Amino acid sequence: MSYRSPNRPDYKGWATRSRPREGFSPRAAGGGLFWAVVMALLLVVVAATVVYFSSLDERVLSWVVNLGSFLVLGWAAFVTARRQASHGLLYGVAIGAGYALVTLLFGSLLFPPFVGVAAFLKRLGFAVVAGACGGILGVNY
Repeated sequence: MSYRSPNRPDYKGWATRSRPREGFSPRAAGGGLFWAVVMALLLVVVAATVVYFSSLDERVLSWVVNLGSFLVLGWAAFVTARRQASHGLLYGVAIGAGYALVTLLFGSLLFPPFVGVAAFLKRLGFAVVAGACGGILGVNY
Protein backbone atom coordinates (compact mmCIF):
# COMPACT_ATOMS: atom_id res chain seq x y z
CA MET A 1 0.00 0.00 0.00
CA SER A 2 1.45 3.34 -0.97
CA TYR A 3 0.42 6.84 -0.08
CA ARG A 4 -0.95 8.90 -2.95
CA SER A 5 -1.03 12.63 -2.60
CA PRO A 6 -4.29 14.23 -3.73
CA ASN A 7 -2.33 17.04 -5.39
CA ARG A 8 0.08 14.76 -7.23
CA PRO A 9 -1.62 11.58 -8.47
CA ASP A 10 1.70 10.13 -9.69
CA TYR A 11 3.36 10.41 -6.25
CA LYS A 12 4.19 6.99 -4.78
CA GLY A 13 6.69 7.65 -2.02
CA TRP A 14 9.79 9.50 -0.92
CA ALA A 15 12.26 7.22 -2.69
CA THR A 16 10.22 5.90 -5.56
CA ARG A 17 12.21 4.63 -8.48
CA SER A 18 11.51 6.57 -11.62
CA ARG A 19 12.43 5.96 -15.24
CA PRO A 20 16.19 6.02 -15.80
CA ARG A 21 17.53 9.45 -16.70
CA GLU A 22 19.68 9.98 -19.76
CA GLY A 23 22.69 11.47 -18.01
CA PHE A 24 24.22 12.59 -14.76
CA SER A 25 22.38 15.46 -13.06
CA PRO A 26 24.61 17.81 -11.02
CA ARG A 27 21.46 19.26 -9.46
CA ALA A 28 20.42 15.87 -8.09
CA ALA A 29 23.95 15.25 -6.78
CA GLY A 30 23.92 18.69 -5.14
CA GLY A 31 20.59 17.90 -3.51
CA GLY A 32 21.97 14.64 -2.17
CA LEU A 33 25.04 16.47 -0.85
CA PHE A 34 22.82 19.07 0.82
CA TRP A 35 20.77 16.42 2.61
CA ALA A 36 23.91 14.53 3.64
CA VAL A 37 25.33 17.68 5.26
CA VAL A 38 22.02 18.51 6.97
CA MET A 39 21.61 14.98 8.35
CA ALA A 40 25.24 14.94 9.51
CA LEU A 41 24.79 18.25 11.34
CA LEU A 42 21.67 16.93 13.06
CA LEU A 43 23.55 13.77 14.05
CA VAL A 44 26.39 15.82 15.53
CA VAL A 45 23.99 18.00 17.52
CA VAL A 46 22.12 14.99 18.90
CA ALA A 47 25.31 13.09 19.74
CA ALA A 48 26.90 16.12 21.41
CA THR A 49 23.74 16.72 23.44
CA VAL A 50 23.65 13.11 24.59
CA VAL A 51 27.32 13.21 25.59
CA TYR A 52 26.87 16.54 27.37
CA PHE A 53 23.88 15.47 29.45
CA SER A 54 25.05 11.92 30.20
CA SER A 55 28.08 10.33 31.77
CA LEU A 56 29.37 8.97 28.44
CA ASP A 57 33.01 9.54 27.62
CA GLU A 58 33.67 12.21 24.97
CA ARG A 59 35.81 9.78 22.98
CA VAL A 60 32.58 8.03 22.01
CA LEU A 61 31.59 11.13 20.06
CA SER A 62 34.28 10.66 17.39
CA TRP A 63 33.15 7.06 16.81
CA VAL A 64 29.51 8.13 16.56
CA VAL A 65 30.35 10.91 14.11
CA ASN A 66 32.47 8.63 11.91
CA LEU A 67 29.90 5.83 11.84
CA GLY A 68 27.10 8.35 11.42
CA SER A 69 28.90 10.00 8.50
CA PHE A 70 29.23 6.64 6.78
CA LEU A 71 25.53 5.92 7.27
CA VAL A 72 24.41 9.42 6.29
CA LEU A 73 26.50 9.40 3.10
CA GLY A 74 25.26 5.95 2.20
CA TRP A 75 21.67 6.94 2.80
CA ALA A 76 21.90 10.21 0.82
CA ALA A 77 23.56 8.44 -2.12
CA PHE A 78 21.02 5.60 -1.91
CA VAL A 79 18.03 7.93 -2.08
CA THR A 80 19.55 10.10 -4.82
CA ALA A 81 20.51 7.14 -7.00
CA ARG A 82 17.13 5.49 -6.42
CA ARG A 83 15.28 8.64 -7.46
CA GLN A 84 17.43 9.03 -10.57
CA ALA A 85 17.37 5.26 -11.31
CA SER A 86 20.78 5.34 -12.97
CA HIS A 87 24.44 6.28 -12.47
CA GLY A 88 24.47 5.12 -8.84
CA LEU A 89 28.25 4.86 -8.60
CA LEU A 90 28.70 8.31 -10.09
CA TYR A 91 26.13 9.91 -7.77
CA GLY A 92 27.65 8.16 -4.77
CA VAL A 93 31.20 9.26 -5.61
CA ALA A 94 30.06 12.82 -6.29
CA ILE A 95 28.14 13.05 -3.01
CA GLY A 96 31.00 11.46 -1.05
CA ALA A 97 33.69 13.69 -2.57
CA GLY A 98 31.53 16.78 -2.14
CA TYR A 99 30.90 15.88 1.49
CA ALA A 100 34.65 15.50 2.12
CA LEU A 101 35.31 18.89 0.54
CA VAL A 102 32.50 20.62 2.45
CA THR A 103 33.65 19.19 5.78
CA LEU A 104 37.24 20.20 4.97
CA LEU A 105 36.13 23.74 4.16
CA PHE A 106 33.95 24.12 7.27
CA GLY A 107 36.56 22.47 9.46
CA SER A 108 39.30 24.78 8.17
CA LEU A 109 37.14 27.87 8.69
CA LEU A 110 35.79 26.97 12.13
CA PHE A 111 38.90 25.24 13.51
CA PRO A 112 41.80 27.08 11.78
CA PRO A 113 44.72 24.65 11.72
CA PHE A 114 44.50 22.62 8.51
CA VAL A 115 44.17 18.89 9.24
CA GLY A 116 46.78 17.88 6.70
CA VAL A 117 46.78 16.20 3.34
CA ALA A 118 47.02 12.65 4.71
CA ALA A 119 44.02 13.14 7.00
CA PHE A 120 42.04 14.71 4.17
CA LEU A 121 42.83 11.87 1.76
CA LYS A 122 41.76 9.36 4.40
CA ARG A 123 38.48 11.23 4.90
CA LEU A 124 38.01 11.54 1.14
CA GLY A 125 38.48 7.80 0.64
CA PHE A 126 36.11 7.03 3.50
CA ALA A 127 33.44 9.36 2.11
CA VAL A 128 33.77 8.14 -1.49
CA VAL A 129 33.46 4.48 -0.45
CA ALA A 130 30.39 5.24 1.70
CA GLY A 131 28.73 7.20 -1.09
CA ALA A 132 29.59 4.63 -3.74
CA CYS A 133 28.12 1.80 -1.66
CA GLY A 134 24.89 3.73 -1.13
CA GLY A 135 24.63 4.78 -4.76
CA ILE A 136 25.16 1.26 -6.09
CA LEU A 137 22.60 -0.15 -3.68
CA GLY A 138 20.13 2.64 -4.59
CA VAL A 139 20.15 1.74 -8.26
CA ASN A 140 20.10 -2.02 -7.76
CA TYR A 141 17.68 -2.37 -4.86
